Amino acid sequence: MNDHPAALDEIRDLLDRGEMEAAARAAEPLTRTGDADVAADAWLLIGTARYRLDDEPGALIAWRAAADSGGAAAWLGHRSVAEQHVRDGNLDEAITAYREADRQAPPSERGAIANRIAWLLKETGHDFAARRQFNRARGAYATHVPVVTYAIIGICVALFGIDAVLSQGANLSGGFLGGTVGPLGEANLINAFFVAQGEWWRIFTSAFFHLGPIHLAFNMYVLYLYGQLVERMYGRVEYGIIYLLAAAGGSVATILFDPRQFAAGASGAIFGVIGLLFVVSRRHHAVLGREARSMMAGIGTYLVFLLVFTFLVPGISLTGHLGGLAVGAVLGFLLPPTGVETMGGMWRTPSGERLSGGMPRAVRAAVYAVVAGFLVAGSYLAVGPFLG
Repeated sequence: MNDHPAALDEIRDLLDRGEMEAAARAAEPLTRTGDADVAADAWLLIGTARYRLDDEPGALIAWRAAADSGGAAAWLGHRSVAEQHVRDGNLDEAITAYREADRQAPPSERGAIANRIAWLLKETGHDFAARRQFNRARGAYATHVPVVTYAIIGICVALFGIDAVLSQGANLSGGFLGGTVGPLGEANLINAFFVAQGEWWRIFTSAFFHLGPIHLAFNMYVLYLYGQLVERMYGRVEYGIIYLLAAAGGSVATILFDPRQFAAGASGAIFGVIGLLFVVSRRHHAVLGREARSMMAGIGTYLVFLLVFTFLVPGISLTGHLGGLAVGAVLGFLLPPTGVETMGGMWRTPSGERLSGGMPRAVRAAVYAVVAGFLVAGSYLAVGPFLG
């Protein structure tokens, strides 16, 4: 039985209790196991122990051994070597070590490393190279092509165009607060009776049709602004799931509380996106770039505006908006972002490990499954009277 993880945990516990020599002795045999990942972790722990004992040369030797181990944590060895070179004033050597750490580090860590390289290059008089690294650091955090957001916008616009052709332009006459759909939209409007007849797909597809060009334009603009933030924070797959669950939340709330209503539009899903961002900004404190921060700073005010607009203006699907908002808020509360750092996730041990680990994928999947289960139950509850 492989007991290396337990042994490494015991060594970390020794470090936490301040027993540095004991930790270093316990870690030394693990450096010869033949497992590169275990060896790298062991050398990192030895380096931490030596450093805390004020044996900086010994710590540097251990961190170099971790870097040379070839394990998954070898990049942390290069980073620790670089940090020690900075403390020793060997900036050129630090740049070299940081570059190697950058080459081996996971993508989520490269922005921070690039930023450190940039500052060292600036300090050593390499201004042009420093600017290039600063740009690269910003790109690692901020540059992101929102493929899913663009795809959703493209689908909505394409379906509206198809309906315009099929209806001979009838759906082009809709005003800001209302309008009509073409024959394709008619077959996808959310309504409890049609869902009860087995057309369950309307729960999702109704979110891709709109009642007039202004309705479409307004929703797509808001989705363009805020959808890409969620896509950056959660990744494309999870963002797609979040969007569909929020859309379903708006549809299920509509057939449950207003079963006679015929509704369409991405508003429920968009309210879910806004609700998720609001909760994430308060609960998880994501670390974002300057432009994203400026948008998030006003998310609460914008949410209040949307809610006031929803309650005061007639003809708007109150249930659709609130249902999507509820789903987005719940997901934002339960699931921290995976695509960006959070304040809690930035706390690390001296060996570079996170104090608060990320949520396991199985747990995240379970959260999505539970929310989906509630929506399924709500759907059956809503259509029950039509089946009886």
